[in-house]
Amino acid sequence: MKDLIIVAQHEQPLYDYLSQSFTARPDVAVILDRRQGERRQRREPPAAEQRQHDRRLHSVNADLTSLGVAFVLVR
Repeated sequence: MKDLIIVAQHEQPLYDYLSQSFTARPDVAVILDRRQGERRQRREPPAAEQRQHDRRLHSVNADLTSLGVAFVLVR
């Protein structure tokens, strides 16, 4: 398993720098965020919350928005 460094689409220079910096680390993957928008396409809300709990320990979206980068440690 690899730890992930996810870089926001608008941070291409940061992505280039981090990709070069972590080239020698096979346990780390630097990826550019490929998401284009909201995944949910429904106009009406679901009848009930379907998730039992939030799978994320922190909000990747918030980190990408505020910092331009998010770290996901896989242990």
